[in-house]
Amino acid sequence: MARQGSKIMAAATTALVSLGAATAAIAETELVYWSFWNEGEPQANVIQSWMDDYSALNPDVSFKVFWNGRQNQTTVRNALAGGTQIDIMDADMDALSGGLAAEGLSVGWQSVLEGPSFDGGHSFAEDFHPGLLAQAEVDGWTGQIPYAFYTVQIFYNKAHFAEAGMETPPETWEGFVDVLRNVRDNGYNPLAVESDITFYNVHWFNYLIARIAGPDFLMRAAEDKTGETWRDPAVRQALDLERALWDEGLIPDESRGYQWPAAQTTLAYEESSAALVGSWLPIELADLVDDDFEWGAMKFPMVEGGRGNIDDVTAIGVSFVVLDGTEHRDAAQDFVRFTISEEQQKKMAEESRIGVANPRVSWVPELAASEQAIADANLILAENLGIKVAYPDYSSNIFEATHNRFFLGDMTADEFIEEMVTRTRQYWENK
Repeated sequence: MARQGSKIMAAATTALVSLGAATAAIAETELVYWSFWNEGEPQANVIQSWMDDYSALNPDVSFKVFWNGRQNQTTVRNALAGGTQIDIMDADMDALSGGLAAEGLSVGWQSVLEGPSFDGGHSFAEDFHPGLLAQAEVDGWTGQIPYAFYTVQIFYNKAHFAEAGMETPPETWEGFVDVLRNVRDNGYNPLAVESDITFYNVHWFNYLIARIAGPDFLMRAAEDKTGETWRDPAVRQALDLERALWDEGLIPDESRGYQWPAAQTTLAYEESSAALVGSWLPIELADLVDDDFEWGAMKFPMVEGGRGNIDDVTAIGVSFVVLDGTEHRDAAQDFVRFTISEEQQKKMAEESRIGVANPRVSWVPELAASEQAIADANLILAENLGIKVAYPDYSSNIFEATHNRFFLGDMTADEFIEEMVTRTRQYWENK
């Protein structure tokens, strides 16, 4: 069987030379893959088809899969500590950057990226949207390969915003707020927020501070061991703009009691008009909205006098990691390279209705504005402007938690600033 399989594989490889498929002969290899997805999810179904297609081309390669869900990185870490052999895993890109994608834990990709793509005619590195691989890099080490991702933008009901007089998405904060006021005056709740999802709500501050003070400001504030950078006037300006959304009724008071998915459900029922959230929103609500419902997505607007760039966009990616202890490095990396090919990426885009890494593959119509935002991107921003990767405990337990208390009205802007100064200083004193 091994000989016969090798002949079939060699024939398949020869037939695919024109496509640039440089799959090496690999005898009787079982790749163990632990997944970020749950069995039966659309993304899991696509990945299963990737494995089936790869094995059809390479009959001596099989897969053993564990569908672990969103806590996959923690699950994998625990398994590795117990001596379990795992070849490939995947998880949230930013979480991996602070975890298993680091040098010494993951296999490096630089030489493979410089080599041919699976489709041929260009390098593997050219199979990715500009800036995406840079976001996946940690201290000069590329230990993960992003295959799908979401953008974070203002998603809105096109009909509501047209009724409010918007012909094109506003590029300034003042213009954006004017549209929201018109939406409110037309009888809709302009913005929907979930009180309990801190990492949704913090996007308001992240984008505002990036537009006002530049995308590197938040990292400077987090790394200032005195905490004093949090007293910068830019912080107060961002907080005041956030608070004004509540004070003017652009975020309804009842939002303080919404628990996910209550707020996004109001969007589906056209009680609310917009939300700052990931591009999963139109897909999550697809079965609830009317057939003629049209989504728009706009870039986060600029603040007058700010140092940021309207084409800087936050992206939340999902990446594969080939783990450093694998005994099947060549086969594992070849499979991952295969998943970024146009044919396989098209499956993910169309069947899972998610943004994909390969710029030659179009996204579904509901995500056209998100695809354009990535095409236009000046910078692709990491979650929490990089501090989630660099200092995950600070990011979640101090920054996000404190911000959500401010956002929901449980503390003033001055109290937020003082708490961030104090807790940042204490964080570094305890390091």
